Amino acid sequence: MNVVRKSLQFVCFLILMLVLPFPAGVLGAQNEATPPDTSIEQPCADGRLRIRDLERADDTLQAGIDQTKQAAAAWEEDARLFALQLRCPLLETGFEWEATFFSESAQAFWRSGTDEIDAADNDPTTIKTLITDNLSFQQLNRSLLRAGYSNDLVINVSTGVTIRYNTRDDPFGPSHAPVNVIFYHVAIEERGEVKDVWVSVDDGTVYRYE
Repeated sequence: MNVVRKSLQFVCFLILMLVLPFPAGVLGAQNEATPPDTSIEQPCADGRLRIRDLERADDTLQAGIDQTKQAAAAWEEDARLFALQLRCPLLETGFEWEATFFSESAQAFWRSGTDEIDAADNDPTTIKTLITDNLSFQQLNRSLLRAGYSNDLVINVSTGVTIRYNTRDDPFGPSHAPVNVIFYHVAIEERGEVKDVWVSVDDGTVYRYE
């Protein structure tokens, strides 16, 4: 009789396990296996760089700089960074970093994106090395928004974001922009027009042609 009673108890236990709802802890474990939300649009999702994408560019900035410097060292050992450019890669999401370097021994500029070499007539002492310590694309994004540009506006694909010094010997920006200052340059497409904008790396001030 004891054996029969135990068998009946075991059967009742199995029935209860099938009928009763799962404990919250079990359901929580199942929810943890839910795939992550992939609805957030990636930068350059449609091949175009938008102002809102700039907020995420800092994540790959240093890696992009390091990669271009390694390539430049293979060209000339004394290559030094002259300009940096952020673009959208062809047929991919994410960012693409290109750079221009100057070599005094070669008296030439070299572009990492195209492997193009251009002879330089400039006095090497007037060619300033680009300092990247203070670069912040989040700052650039905020400056453009404060200047009245929408996050949805497109940055011209042929220019992307270009960064270098504005000097008297090699101007980069409007005549009223301060010299010996590093600037971001963007060409923003708005209402069928392309508007050139320079933003100071030092303080985020926006400069345009007047």
